[in-house]
Amino acid sequence: MLPEQIKEDGNISFRILLPSRDIGAIIGRKGVTINSIREDSEAKIKISSSDSDNGTYYREVILTGSIKQVVDASHLIASRLEENTAEEGEDVRLEVLFPNSITGAVIGRSGETIKELRSKTNTQILISHEVLFGSTDRSICVSGTASDIKECVRYLAAILHENPTKGNNIPFRVNSPHHMHLQRAGRMMHPGSSPPRRTVPNSGGFSKGNPGPSANDTMAVQKEFIGCVIGKNGIKIRQIRDLSQAQIRISSPSDEPNRTISISGTPDAVSTAKYLINYQINNELKKSP
Repeated sequence: MLPEQIKEDGNISFRILLPSRDIGAIIGRKGVTINSIREDSEAKIKISSSDSDNGTYYREVILTGSIKQVVDASHLIASRLEENTAEEGEDVRLEVLFPNSITGAVIGRSGETIKELRSKTNTQILISHEVLFGSTDRSICVSGTASDIKECVRYLAAILHENPTKGNNIPFRVNSPHHMHLQRAGRMMHPGSSPPRRTVPNSGGFSKGNPGPSANDTMAVQKEFIGCVIGKNGIKIRQIRDLSQAQIRISSPSDEPNRTISISGTPDAVSTAKYLINYQINNELKKSP
């Protein structure tokens, strides 16, 4: 159940992931916009640095202060994004980083809390099935108008304040070496979300008209794990092909203990395909007793 009363003076740290293309609208010319958001909300706001060498397509925005200050800051950020996408008529989207140990409080018994949260705030909410790579965080993606998102963040902030993290918490870092591949795994972590954009640059810097050199590689995968790579009715392997843009062939079943996966495409496509295949296998291993 959602909190009936929210203590807006409770202090929290609230973390948001924003696409790098949106950061300029939040910072503004010479930092005018972000300084205004800080002044109006009275929240402390820290934005992670850009790492162009590692392909940082997302930046982390950390809001610190009372629940009221954090909610006001997130509303000002969402309002700025809403203005920026007004001509496209798209909903605003905020991706919130939440410790895995607290995510159950957002979902609730049999999903009752998240259903109530969606209904009360008129927002769409998607929670990643797995923790983000190299961390104990999960992603909560909230979509709607800036006003609706403000109300949703208000409840999320209250849940965060009322439920201390359990165990050893490892925050997700956007500049981790695996982050570029993880972004392409986003569709697999958020089933039902919008299709991935085709504008994600590849590490070799090749344009669509000049795909660059080709690469070939093979992976030997134990046959008991092939099912999690292929997925029900082939849905997972189709997602991997679509996200990586690589050509992928899986050898026919035989008496051998392994199946061979042949991958070809640009070096970036092959690298991404291998990452996503290993991502599926690792998730399956976690389920093993």
